[in-house]
Amino acid sequence: MASASSKLIWLRLRMLIFGCPLETQSAENHKVGIFGGIPIFGSDVISSQGYAPDAILYVLILAGTAGYAASMKVTTAIILLFLSILMLYRRTIQKYAQGGGSYTVAHAYLGEKMGLLAGASLSIDYILTVAVSVSSAVENLTGIFRWLEPTPHKVLADCLIILFMTVVNLRGLKESARLFSLPVYTYIISIFALVGFGMFKYLVYGITPMPHSQSIIAANAQSLTVFVFLRAMAAGTTALTGTEAVSNGVTAFKAPAQKKAIKTLFVLGFIVAVGLAGLVFLASKYQLIPSDDNTIINQLGLLIFGKTIMYYILMAGIAIILVIAANTPFVGLPILLSLMARDGYAPRYFKNLGDRLVYSAGIWTLSIIGLVLIIIFQGDTHSMLPLYAIGVFISFSLTGFGLAKHCIQTKPKTYYRDLAIFSFGGIVSFLMFLIFLITKFTEGAWLVAIIIPLLMFFFNVVAKVYKHEITLIKPTKEDIELFNKEITRIFNRRSNVDISEYRSKIVVPVFDLNRIVLQALQYGYELTPLISAVHIASDKERAEKLQRHWKQSDIQIDLEIVDSPYRATVQDLLQYLDNLEKDPRYTTVTLVIPEFVPPKLWQNFLHNQTGQLMKLLLLLHKNILVTSVPYHPPVNE
Repeated sequence: MASASSKLIWLRLRMLIFGCPLETQSAENHKVGIFGGIPIFGSDVISSQGYAPDAILYVLILAGTAGYAASMKVTTAIILLFLSILMLYRRTIQKYAQGGGSYTVAHAYLGEKMGLLAGASLSIDYILTVAVSVSSAVENLTGIFRWLEPTPHKVLADCLIILFMTVVNLRGLKESARLFSLPVYTYIISIFALVGFGMFKYLVYGITPMPHSQSIIAANAQSLTVFVFLRAMAAGTTALTGTEAVSNGVTAFKAPAQKKAIKTLFVLGFIVAVGLAGLVFLASKYQLIPSDDNTIINQLGLLIFGKTIMYYILMAGIAIILVIAANTPFVGLPILLSLMARDGYAPRYFKNLGDRLVYSAGIWTLSIIGLVLIIIFQGDTHSMLPLYAIGVFISFSLTGFGLAKHCIQTKPKTYYRDLAIFSFGGIVSFLMFLIFLITKFTEGAWLVAIIIPLLMFFFNVVAKVYKHEITLIKPTKEDIELFNKEITRIFNRRSNVDISEYRSKIVVPVFDLNRIVLQALQYGYELTPLISAVHIASDKERAEKLQRHWKQSDIQIDLEIVDSPYRATVQDLLQYLDNLEKDPRYTTVTLVIPEFVPPKLWQNFLHNQTGQLMKLLLLLHKNILVTSVPYHPPVNE
């Protein structure tokens, strides 16, 4: 057994990295308000407005002067779509206090398959946001830090940033809000200052277009077709990625959570709309030409601020916000996976809160996949961009269509207005998705068209496995009666034996009352009457439900509830066993672990393997024995 000093060192190191565990009862105190919600949920959408003007003008400069003239029309169309999407998610937040956004809406109103499509699309978008944001930030810093230019150095920097973001998010929502608030708000202020001072110069002094742009415009002059307009609009809608994060994370806000989430959503909407419109307007008046090594914001910063302190603050803010943009998925994806796990579509361990009241399994999963993507694509942003933003438009359109269908079915007082808003958001988002898919298909978008159906297939398989397992282990009335009959028989058999003659204690950990537990309890009671069923209560509602079920089934073995305020079920069970080991009444303590043996080997991946961990941790305990009681489900069921 590990020494007390080594345990203490490990505990201190763990607390230093991840912070002290937080009690479940203190969850409300560690949620965020509007001020904290903006950097946590809005860093992605706020950072997106920075490169959206480049994406719009990349397409429109092909139409020459007409393209610049149409830039504000494109931007207006994007902002109208954005307002429609804000209204979609406002209604989603109002209806679903538990969060879930597009997944919840699509699943409720469009059916299971559309719900899985939304879940798969958002999952892909969140994962790609991490990889794209981090790689883009490092590429922007290459001009300042030349040692980042070699690909291995760039990949290493990307990986270190992802690991840093992982640790920050594992420390909890409040920690990440405190850390990211200053740079996010500095960036917002610098963008508003850029737009405000630029508009002042335009109104007072006027603006002269850049001279070098005229020759380039003349050389590229083409007609402004509807397709070019729609392509520019689709490119510019990258400014909307991350909008759904607030609706996914309603439960992360302080009470009243829904009202605070809606206010946060509209504050973010105002920031993005003003920033995007201002940047595109100024860029079109100056007739700026975007390039990979000289972005629109950089050009505007030099023209409006010059090489002053405000310019350097702006540039530093852009680099930092691109890194922080990766934070939104670290909050959004774990919450989404937890909701899907509660519905049975993702492995169950995704729904468990970690030490710091965050969904640790989801955070680690996102981190690992993000690292793999960075290594595969060698940190090259351009190779990942064609895969980016496609998934989010699928989720936008499904939300619009789902709410429109619900509106038609319920016919509220605001029927016509709501139907128009929801339909507009759904149709235009779907159109943007089609344009993205067509224009980026050969550049790699085909990969998303394959991955999303595969991910849907995976979610569907997980659901089928869990549903089948429930039918296999759910005890029938006859199972309960047979168990109680056997316990009574064993009790009567040993009725003449003094209980004090038994010195071996048996503990059976219980999560739920099922056939697996009944088999383990019967096995343990055959050996000794000194047996306890122990439930580590990390979830108060589940513990109360188990107690009711236990009492209704008239189980004749005591059920002990061990409170687990920090949700550390393994550690709390170990502590319980340590206390029994010190009890002089018992010579040995045996932990009898009920284990479900899945029909197929790969299905073990869907279970958290807590039993195997307990065996390993108890290996060196002298007076604590461990045995497994495997439950092999009937083949014909």
